[in-house]
Amino acid sequence: MLKLIKIAVGSVISIFLADMLGLGYSTAAGIITLLTIQDTSRETIVISVKRMCAFLLATVLAYAVFHVVGYHVFAYGIFLFLFIACCIPFHLGEAVSINAVLTTHYLLEKDMSLPFIGNEAMLLLIGAGIGTLLNLYMPGKSKEIRAMQRQLEEDMRAVLMRMSEYIRKEDREDYTGTCFHKLQADIDIGKKQAYAYMNNTFFQESKYFIAYMNMREQQTIVLKDVYKKIISIHMFLPQTDQVADLFYEIGVTFGESNNARALLARLEEVLSQMKSSQLPVTRQEFEARAVLYGILLDLEYFLRLKKEFADALTQEQIRRYWHGE
Repeated sequence: MLKLIKIAVGSVISIFLADMLGLGYSTAAGIITLLTIQDTSRETIVISVKRMCAFLLATVLAYAVFHVVGYHVFAYGIFLFLFIACCIPFHLGEAVSINAVLTTHYLLEKDMSLPFIGNEAMLLLIGAGIGTLLNLYMPGKSKEIRAMQRQLEEDMRAVLMRMSEYIRKEDREDYTGTCFHKLQADIDIGKKQAYAYMNNTFFQESKYFIAYMNMREQQTIVLKDVYKKIISIHMFLPQTDQVADLFYEIGVTFGESNNARALLARLEEVLSQMKSSQLPVTRQEFEARAVLYGILLDLEYFLRLKKEFADALTQEQIRRYWHGE
């Protein structure tokens, strides 16, 4: 709704300003505003800059073609071919349509004098300028991202708690991986929100949420591997309780501001105890012990992902996002 309001209001303002300045084809300024307003502030600025650059290119090509071939429809076709061919290598595709329309004004008026070129430049400047100014305002989405963070952490905490419970059980028929579907869906939504936030924020450190969502996505991949290992265990070992307790500890302390250092130290203790325990006797026991060891290595990677994320943060980010200062 906000975007529709911006388009409607911006187009009217652009046409009004163009009329006030006595510009020809003033309605084109409104169309330019309509096409300038994008979903994010960053996209709007980028596309406006591209259209300015493409306007210079279009003017040079149009001047050359119309003065050599004349102001004919065929000449316009030659111009379009050359213009599009030049825009593609420089990734100016979004700027083709607007500048193609502005060039038709040269064709219709059979005029490429400096005053008329200035008229077209002002139409583009007003249309793109109004669209950009209006789209600099975007309502804050940080609360939505924060809510999604809390949801993700609640989901992942539940997954860890279920692992703590089911690794102790022999009957796991009702232990399915359907929980990961919702978890991945929430991560996808969170990443989309994080990128939108970054593209609408210019004066704040906005990449934190993207890094956070990417870290949680990597951790989810690890948990999926852990789930597969748990359902492959068919024998209860004394070490199973130790691993289950570790799952519980990770779940209880799971959160955004946990740097995972204490949990990594605890994991090293469990690994050390497992290495020093009596060697397995049967093949079945050996295989189960190997799976448990693999789970611990996965959990180590899971925790190191969080530690690396925490270590990469600046003090300003920690104060702002972890302590809410």
